[in-house]
Amino acid sequence: MEQFLDAIFGVHWWQWLLGAGCVAGLYYVVWGIVVPHFHRLHALRVEEAMQQEQDEAEAERVRERQEYEAERREYLKKIPSGPVEPVDLPKAALHVRKRIVAVPSDAETTFGTRRGVGVQLMVRGVSREHAKIRPEPAGYVLYDLMSPSGTFVGDERVERKVLADGEVFRVGPVEILFRLGDAPHEE
Repeated sequence: MEQFLDAIFGVHWWQWLLGAGCVAGLYYVVWGIVVPHFHRLHALRVEEAMQQEQDEAEAERVRERQEYEAERREYLKKIPSGPVEPVDLPKAALHVRKRIVAVPSDAETTFGTRRGVGVQLMVRGVSREHAKIRPEPAGYVLYDLMSPSGTFVGDERVERKVLADGEVFRVGPVEILFRLGDAPHEE
């Protein structure tokens, strides 16, 4: 065998064996240690990049929410609120999801999902404080409280609208019928 190796490769058998061992060791070092190390480094970099993207997206959401809240506060300052001055208006009622709610002529009626609002609507698409009806000398006025899904009369999105008898408005996805006159009896 030694003569065969000497004849073919021109090296002694022990040199060939040492070379083969070095190649095997180098193969182990490259594929067993270096490559997995670079794979781990690459995975860490990808994970860091994804975390940074998530952090930036979260920071953007927080910034947008803060801007929205500041804009909403400014918007709500323009809407009359607080105690209602006495006005001589006819009685009014709302037909909301198979129930009838009387609209007071001496207080605001607020719609939303928050506890304590005048008409609580636990429906997706309705904000905590979505809209309100305020009695004013012009009549019962519907105000949108800058809700993301909006307040609509017919197909028109409104910020302020004096309601007429028989008008249907939408708070998020919930349709509400406004009626003037004595509050009708539930059927």
